[in-house]
Amino acid sequence: GGKVHVDGTSCVELASGIHWFLKYFAECSVSWDLTGGVQVSAASLTPERLAVLESRGTVTVERAVPFSFYQNVVTLSYSMAFWEWDRWEAELDWMALQGINLPLMPLGMEALQVATFTAIGLTASQLQDFFPGPAFLAWGRMGNIQGYAGPLPEACMAKQLALAKRVVQRMREYGMDPVYPAFAGFVPAALADLYPEAALTPASNWCHFPTGYCCPYMLDPSDPLFAKIGSTYIRTLREQLGWDTASYYIADSFNEMKPASDTPEYISGVSASVFAGMTAADPNATWIMQAWLFFSDSRFWQPTQIKALLSGVPQGRLVLLDLFADEHPVWTRTSALYGHPFIWCMLHNFGGNNAMYGALPSVAEGVTAALEKDNLVGVGMAPEGIEQNPALYEFMAGEAHAPCKA
Repeated sequence: GGKVHVDGTSCVELASGIHWFLKYFAECSVSWDLTGGVQVSAASLTPERLAVLESRGTVTVERAVPFSFYQNVVTLSYSMAFWEWDRWEAELDWMALQGINLPLMPLGMEALQVATFTAIGLTASQLQDFFPGPAFLAWGRMGNIQGYAGPLPEACMAKQLALAKRVVQRMREYGMDPVYPAFAGFVPAALADLYPEAALTPASNWCHFPTGYCCPYMLDPSDPLFAKIGSTYIRTLREQLGWDTASYYIADSFNEMKPASDTPEYISGVSASVFAGMTAADPNATWIMQAWLFFSDSRFWQPTQIKALLSGVPQGRLVLLDLFADEHPVWTRTSALYGHPFIWCMLHNFGGNNAMYGALPSVAEGVTAALEKDNLVGVGMAPEGIEQNPALYEFMAGEAHAPCKA
């Protein structure tokens, strides 16, 4: 009498069960500090309220899909660039309450890249014009820019890696599967001097950045150095951060940038090489790829090119994030991404802008339609910036669950 009992299959499910009780029965809320914070009151847990809950008997809430994904690759730079542990700890608690079990773990990549590139002969000083400054790391990782607002201090890289270790540990304690950044093919200019035979091509100019800050080299996927760098990076990551029960990596070689060729052979070669770099070091690797490029440059990414990119990875080892499915779903015009597993995502926020808005009907209708597809494996929240419109994110998180049974 007077007690609430919650069962779950993992710490995340237990936390989301507690959150369900607080939200739907106790009429409390737990949000980001900037959007209301923790509003839990003992006054909501009166004996009378608990008696009503007891009269309902057991309430079962089941997942409709295995995965609840969270973050955009640029959320790090728009919202998280200068977080300390206390802010990360609060975010991880919020993730658990929302049922997030497949979050990006965006910290520490640059320190791992330094170790990787020095292992193949470069020096730390030769990397100074490659990494952008702390607030712009997301775009450096995707090859959009290089060196902008840099050089990146060594102390900053070390701090981010140390923070990554704490974040990963907490994710594992909660039963979450971290998604780590992987090598996508972009390399420092100094690599051309050290390996003069390497097949290097400047990336296309992104957003008209000036010479010196744009167009980092991309290593040709046919070059043996590609897989060597990719596998060395994964081994370094695992040496520093340890192993998980499942292995998920995210990499984007053509985010808002055109490939050097539109031939299926070249495009499939890139994805095959990225995946080979992952699996050489981690045979159980699963690649998480944003499908944003199929929307943002739909003129280039025709069915032939899309199929070529996806064909470089074995079926079932590539999970696609339909990033902007709340407004412009890709799955509806690609035969459900040609059978590859996909996650229906709500992007919602661009550039960390703050305004009160959200397309609730399109979220509800879009997820319901996608649930008809056998290769839908999850739903996700992929905002560029967070700490806004909490009601919308509460609603989206709930889309991972089937209607409750009393």
